[in-house]
Amino acid sequence: MEFHATVHEENGSYWAEVQELPGCFASGKDMNELEEALIEAINMCLTEKEHAQILADVQAAANRTMRVGEITLATGPLVPA
Repeated sequence: MEFHATVHEENGSYWAEVQELPGCFASGKDMNELEEALIEAINMCLTEKEHAQILADVQAAANRTMRVGEITLATGPLVPA
């Protein structure tokens, strides 16, 4: 499963919202910290059923390449706060 986050810069730090999970957001002082915070936020926002589906997808894809839990940051300029 792939998630897309829209990144915003505000007062020298960053925050992002996950497009596929309304209300799921994270912040960080730099992009590395933001990525770590987004992974944690996504895990907190996913329901038990969604976690189970991700695991099932991974097991079904054992013989092919599959990205799980990846975050794709929005391309282009950062969205102004």
